[in-house]
Amino acid sequence: MSLRLFGKNTVTYAIGNIGLRGASFLLIPIYTYLLPQSDYGLLATLLISIQLMLILANLGMQTCLMRFAKEYEWINRVGTLVGSCAVLNILAGLALTGVAFALLMPFFRIILHTDDVRMYIGMVCGVVMLESLNTLVMSYYRVQNQAFRFSIIGISLAATLAVTSFILIGVLKLGTKGALLAYIVTYGAGVLFVSLDVLSKTGLGISVSLMPKLLRFGFPLVFSMAGHTAIGSVGIYVLSYFPGLEAVAIYALGWKLAGLMTVVFIYPFSLAFEPYIFTSLNSIGIKEKLSRLLTYLILGVTLASFALVAGSRMLLPLIAPPEYAPAFIVILLLVPGMAFMGMYYFAGTVITAVQRTYIVGLTMTIGAIISLLLNFILIPALSWYGAVIALDVTYILVGAALFVLGVRMFPMPVEWKRIGIAAVLLMLFFFVFLIVGQTNLVLFATIASLAALAGVMILFAFRFFHDDEKIAIRKLIAGLR
Repeated sequence: MSLRLFGKNTVTYAIGNIGLRGASFLLIPIYTYLLPQSDYGLLATLLISIQLMLILANLGMQTCLMRFAKEYEWINRVGTLVGSCAVLNILAGLALTGVAFALLMPFFRIILHTDDVRMYIGMVCGVVMLESLNTLVMSYYRVQNQAFRFSIIGISLAATLAVTSFILIGVLKLGTKGALLAYIVTYGAGVLFVSLDVLSKTGLGISVSLMPKLLRFGFPLVFSMAGHTAIGSVGIYVLSYFPGLEAVAIYALGWKLAGLMTVVFIYPFSLAFEPYIFTSLNSIGIKEKLSRLLTYLILGVTLASFALVAGSRMLLPLIAPPEYAPAFIVILLLVPGMAFMGMYYFAGTVITAVQRTYIVGLTMTIGAIISLLLNFILIPALSWYGAVIALDVTYILVGAALFVLGVRMFPMPVEWKRIGIAAVLLMLFFFVFLIVGQTNLVLFATIASLAALAGVMILFAFRFFHDDEKIAIRKLIAGLR
């Protein structure tokens, strides 16, 4: 895959994720206006539980499909690879459901502040099972570089989820249970549609002898992905236990909006980066190309951070009632940590490509432990401010550690000067927004525009772009015209 195709796929994934987030963005006012704040805190706790359980049910099979698809295409057995991964996902989901009902009932009673947990646990496990299978089969489109189809289906599912949620919550008044039911309906339809499309091309087979190989490669990824999710989720659990569900609601809304940077930029980059490095690891000049991609990632994170904070300041009053106003501070203060998650995704993918998945798993497990300790220390005294600090510190430590390990395991040149310029620009934006974030909207928009202009001037004054990149930018602008 060439850098040009990589860039095209990244843009396609980004457009798709913007559309997906635009559709799912409709969920925020549905939740904040149609549910009491405590119920939104309850739902946020359930949704983060879904994300954590989803990692355990997935068993790393999505990455397995990405890593071995080309190998099995050569022997015309992709259908066997897909089927074997799906069986492992189903078995893991069933085991997880049994554990949840047998062992986790007391835990859920404490964090959900209700005795009626059986229905919630059953619905959560149903969402986990269906979303896990949907994510797995949709990965086939990434293997085939069908970024457009992947994005369109993602947008369609998000739009379906928004409409279904409005009907079940706003019209039928089913509350939090209606929100979970909307996920079940949406991902059930997604699994059915995507599976029919993918399996019509690949066929379906199951190989018991293949499963140990898949588990050896994929299972260590469970620790890395679960650690990643746990780092974010532990703050919600501790907030629920100490300050209560209202604090969870404010923090969860800010965290969700801050995560837009991951969804709109970092995740699309990762979607294109994984198949790129997996298929080009031994090609000539790959290290120099990875160096440039790292620089583009850091610059992209900087620009995405600016857009995220500026956009959130303008949109937050429209999508949530006034009692959610502190969520803007959550968004702003989470920017440094979210920026380091870009390094995590880049370095983690490089380490996975050289088949050292246990390194990523161990690092994220240590990060999850650090996050747990920091949250229990800081949240009782600082409420959601403590959760923000704990998340930032953990993300920075994990991102930096994996980056150092990744460069050692797969040595590549690093463009420190250009990365430094992008980092300085990120800090400039952060401090500007920290100073003017609480001013009136007109003054905020004016200063934000001046900061954006200053950022462009800094990039060109310090000769950030190479000559070939300037030519590419001019061609892009000409094409847009």
